Amino acid sequence: MVRTLAIVILMMPAAALAQERTEISVGQSLSGTLGPDDRTQYGRAFDDYLYSAVPGTQARALVRSSTMAVDVNIYFFDDYFDLLPLVTGGPEPEDAVEFTVPDSGSPTLVVIRVTTVADDSGPSTGDYSIELSGR
Repeated sequence: MVRTLAIVILMMPAAALAQERTEISVGQSLSGTLGPDDRTQYGRAFDDYLYSAVPGTQARALVRSSTMAVDVNIYFFDDYFDLLPLVTGGPEPEDAVEFTVPDSGSPTLVVIRVTTVADDSGPSTGDYSIELSGR
């Protein structure tokens, strides 16, 4: 009973964090929209995608938008379920980020965050597509 309770308590943070993210796999392409009703961080709307990968895997996240500049950032969860930065892209209508999955357990949970661009004079809402591929 005590062992089961400890496992449930330890797994709760990861499960709670995963609920607000859309899962994405290598070879998958998804559509999204950033708008005024999305979650924000530092005043910027964002969507998160969760990628469960084997450590050492190399991948590429490509985001395209014809209506706004987008920024792509890659994070991973460490052993304490802290979200740590791995790679940051740049603010463009098309942004691609290549990354290697760190060794922080197997599988490693990687978060791909698509955000609007801070201080951009263009639109801060719009549609985009995200594609995850292996390299």
